[in-house]
Amino acid sequence: MNQHGGEMKMKKITALLATALLLAACGSSSEPEKTGHGETAKDNNGDYATADIKVKGDDVVEITLDETKEGKSKKELKEEYNMKAASSIQKEWYEQVEFLENYIEENGLDAVKLDDAGYPAGDDVKAGCTINLTNLMNAANAAKEAAK
Repeated sequence: MNQHGGEMKMKKITALLATALLLAACGSSSEPEKTGHGETAKDNNGDYATADIKVKGDDVVEITLDETKEGKSKKELKEEYNMKAASSIQKEWYEQVEFLENYIEENGLDAVKLDDAGYPAGDDVKAGCTINLTNLMNAANAAKEAAK
């Protein structure tokens, strides 16, 4: 086979792969988006976590996480929550949760691994989120389950 014949074969293979990927992408877009809400039980102080999720098949399209402490949303408190000084990555609680939300949207819920104490186990999550995630992930999983 000459060089020209080899190039033609590669172009055909590339075109077939591109078509297959395009068809696969089109097939998954026919699934409807579903939404779900989840929250953890209130602890002794009345604190709890919430999650609202939008999924398409198994993919997380959008997720919103929050915790309520002493009747106030930590996201709404922003800098008033005053975590930045105690944070090893110098980020407020809401900034860390925004990082986590983006991470989940890009990688899925199952990509977030926790250690035995409930903190992120993977360096990819720890790079932007070092808070305890037990309640947030429980709420997120409950929301995903509710979206089915």
